[in-house]
Amino acid sequence: MVLCAQCQRPDVESRVPDCSILEGGRCLLCKEYMELEQKIHELQERRRKLGTKINANHDPFILKLPPEVASHIFILFKGDTQSQGLRENLSGTFLLGAVCRGWRQLARSTPQLWSTLVFNVPEKSAIMGTLPHLVIDWLERSGGLPLTLYISYHGSIPLAKELVSIINTLNQHSHRWHDVSFVLPPLYLVRLCGSSPPKDLCDLSFHNSLTSHRDTNLKFKINAQLSPTKLTVGAIPCRAIDISWDRLVYLDVNNTSLDGVLQVIRDAPLLETCSLSGISPPINGFPTSETIIRHPHLRDLQLPWGEIPVFTEIINSLELPSLESWRFGSEENFIGMDAISFLKRSGSGLKTLDLWQDHAPALEDLEQLLQATPHLQCLKVDCSDFSRMMDLILERISTSPSSVSQIGDHADFLPRLQHLEFRSIELNAWECIPLIFRWPHRRLLRLEIHMESITISDKVSSALVQLVDEGIALHIFNSLDGEDYLQSFRDSTASL
Repeated sequence: MVLCAQCQRPDVESRVPDCSILEGGRCLLCKEYMELEQKIHELQERRRKLGTKINANHDPFILKLPPEVASHIFILFKGDTQSQGLRENLSGTFLLGAVCRGWRQLARSTPQLWSTLVFNVPEKSAIMGTLPHLVIDWLERSGGLPLTLYISYHGSIPLAKELVSIINTLNQHSHRWHDVSFVLPPLYLVRLCGSSPPKDLCDLSFHNSLTSHRDTNLKFKINAQLSPTKLTVGAIPCRAIDISWDRLVYLDVNNTSLDGVLQVIRDAPLLETCSLSGISPPINGFPTSETIIRHPHLRDLQLPWGEIPVFTEIINSLELPSLESWRFGSEENFIGMDAISFLKRSGSGLKTLDLWQDHAPALEDLEQLLQATPHLQCLKVDCSDFSRMMDLILERISTSPSSVSQIGDHADFLPRLQHLEFRSIELNAWECIPLIFRWPHRRLLRLEIHMESITISDKVSSALVQLVDEGIALHIFNSLDGEDYLQSFRDSTASL
């Protein structure tokens, strides 16, 4: 519709100036159009209000419940959607507000829905331009609650202005960081500087998303002094992070060099759990210091997927009198005098031992390692095709408690063992299993076996099924298809 030059955009009366056709007034057509627009505006407003009433009337329960109860239901829904994988976009909470005006008002007035921000920054997407504004709006709605942040970016665009803007926004809210994880290229990680120290930082995670391009010279300093209780570092040198280690109780370092790792363990007096995986030798060679780090609180040590020189350097540098759980293994053979000396130096309080490797250790080394753990309660062994090692363990624990060990003067082999788990290709000493449970102190042992090849005689299989009927915790699975061997044997026998 073409209007007078002075009557452009007559959507509301205040925007329509006097028409110049008449002296100080509006033409009849403009007046009629204004009246129609006003009626349309009133009808639309009436329609919105009516829609709100209809939604409230048709809502089975949410808008009929007290607001605090309905808000709690929304919070439970948000947690459920995240557990199902809705972690790479911002749509979870917005879906709640898209149902109706009542739900939208309820969602916006529930800060807990906005205190968790999880998304993967797209490299090229229509949402990329509006993403910084969404993040700002999201964090403002969270009020002053502690923040849980999981932000990742695996793109190759250097210093995208949208991502820089997002990081600047996150820095402004650093005082509310509680559980934060950043998976970003180094160019963006160095921009995480914070503006004020967090009040109660719990989990802190930094990962270099460009793991194929490790930056050994990477260094970033947090202006707000961070003092987490849990730290995870991936493809980043430990010495690149300037934080306080006084409150640290959990450390997970992966895919980096040994540089600075032992120093972190020394500087973290409260450390209880330490996992070091994929650790490569130091850039400038191993240190020459022979001082052993005695850590009184470290209880759980995990050393998966490392090289033998690195493994040897770590265990020869540590003395852990409180060690209760030790997990290690690789494609190489780690069991030797260094591991045995480490256990003897740290004491005999180990309760859980989890080891896996492709190359069979010497049986003498394995036996000495297990003899150094008289308080062991849980033993897990994962070897590809070295059944003799598992056969040895089954033979030893099936012998009489009064017999004398071949090595040393111990009267029993692993006397406190409560859980034994094997994973391998095959096993030969099946007939030893019924003998194990003859002894009263073995009746409560849980034995779990995962094998690719299971060949057991009918006589032994019947004895094993009888043990299960007696309440023995015995499980034998085919690791290829997960089939329960004993149940299958029971079913086949019943059919015959």
